[in-house]
Amino acid sequence: MKNSHGGNIDEIKRNYKIKDLVDFSANINPLGISKTVKEAMINAIEDVVHYPDITYLDLINSISEFENIEKNNIFLGNGAAEVIFNIVRGLKPKRALLYGPSFSEYSEALSSVDCNIDYYILKDKCNLDLGILDMINKETDIIFICNPNNPTGALCKRDMIEEILKASKRKDVTVVIDESFLEFVRNSKEFTLINSLKHYDNLIIVKSLTKIFAFPGIRLGYGLTKNKEYLEKINKNTISWSVNTIANKAGIAALKESLYIKNTISFVEEENKFLFNNLSLFKDLKVFKGYANFIFFKTFKNIDLKEELLKYGILIRSCENYIGLDMSYYRVAVRTREENIKLIKSLQEIVN
Repeated sequence: MKNSHGGNIDEIKRNYKIKDLVDFSANINPLGISKTVKEAMINAIEDVVHYPDITYLDLINSISEFENIEKNNIFLGNGAAEVIFNIVRGLKPKRALLYGPSFSEYSEALSSVDCNIDYYILKDKCNLDLGILDMINKETDIIFICNPNNPTGALCKRDMIEEILKASKRKDVTVVIDESFLEFVRNSKEFTLINSLKHYDNLIIVKSLTKIFAFPGIRLGYGLTKNKEYLEKINKNTISWSVNTIANKAGIAALKESLYIKNTISFVEEENKFLFNNLSLFKDLKVFKGYANFIFFKTFKNIDLKEELLKYGILIRSCENYIGLDMSYYRVAVRTREENIKLIKSLQEIVN
């Protein structure tokens, strides 16, 4: 059973016999599900007696309009994680190149097809840089880049990623950009690589609706590429009806929620600043500036903060299983002001 990700609150409650738990381990929109999306889910219950539309035409149309991209450049998945696995199982790379630290799902997916993995370890543990270019060689088949990066929250400028794309295209290397957290970033259009799809046939973009629309329990993600060969191989490895009826209807409703997204960006931006400033006051913490709905930090105290905070009914994400990190690194989601204050006060009692 996998337990290396955040959000495993049921397991934690069972193991630690905790009744109430504030979850800072999963990076989900603190505003919760919008009323419109919740109503769409409830109404979808009537349709679960039928199979979903196997073409998912309405959902594809909604994504096409939302991303301003052609319908035939979209492929779906039961969450971004399945999209990543479908990419890997479809393309069957033999050697991959990853940043370290970055999202562990890439290595898990690659390992499932016995792909060899090379890691470029970030010098400052946080900001992505172009040092990875020196590691691209004739044996490299695929590169994964998370932007903003998980768990660090670092945001990579588009021109830097395009340098990697150019070098990769010359060497026939596929580049997968995971933009699952980019919707939380103000002026995300300045950072997305969607407009670059038409220039790079070696590019695939992964998106998640789970995080921004706060419905991890129903799972919905998608991929974008202009490469017809990629699409054919990926779709061959995608099971029919991978998106359930409730997720399908929720996604269609969610992609129309432009005001909800705007309010989310403002809310997360403010709470990110509040949490970052307060965590930075702890002399025993090094807090890294991030641009998504979570904050990455290191403690210099010889203490297991995850275990200690569980005593206060708070679950955070230990980052020791990320490549290049150890048990002194942690990630916390940006939550509501009340919850963020509870985290800060609990840390004060533990650290001081």
